[in-house]
Amino acid sequence: MAISHKEWIIRRVTANDVAAALAFIIPMLHEVYPNIPDVAVRWDLANMEEAYVSQENSVMFAAFDNAGQVVGTIAIRPYDDRIEAVRGYYDLPGTAELSRCYVKSSLRRQGLAGVLVAAIESYCRQYGYQTICLHTHRFLPGGFPFWLSQGYMIRTERTEEIETVYMDKDVFIKHK
Repeated sequence: MAISHKEWIIRRVTANDVAAALAFIIPMLHEVYPNIPDVAVRWDLANMEEAYVSQENSVMFAAFDNAGQVVGTIAIRPYDDRIEAVRGYYDLPGTAELSRCYVKSSLRRQGLAGVLVAAIESYCRQYGYQTICLHTHRFLPGGFPFWLSQGYMIRTERTEEIETVYMDKDVFIKHK
């Protein structure tokens, strides 16, 4: 599946794209979370091919500009009940966790993130996931309102320093 636009193309990240995706994601993490020193030290980033490329139930999509540079990403993996604030709430085989949704700052508010979300939701429906969960933070510029605009509902919130909001959306299409 590829989605084309005059300024970018969205497609599934392959093993050949891992370095380019990381070259985009790592600086984005430092931009978005400047006060979290180890924000880029995560298992999925250190093992990106295993996390998002080689597993059938996981995927990362990236938007590539006309020069072949990554300008946006979004990823999905099976949710593993790792988050205490929502532990026990989700049906684990039917729930995917959305992450790594970033868009190059000069391309924000132009619809790219919405197209990335639509791509990941389509993948989830095709794979058979029923629910997508995610977490965001109220301090992120535009993040929380964006997820609300995409139909994600608040499951719970934490009022700690980084104001984490846990959200989800039912993506399973019920046939009548």
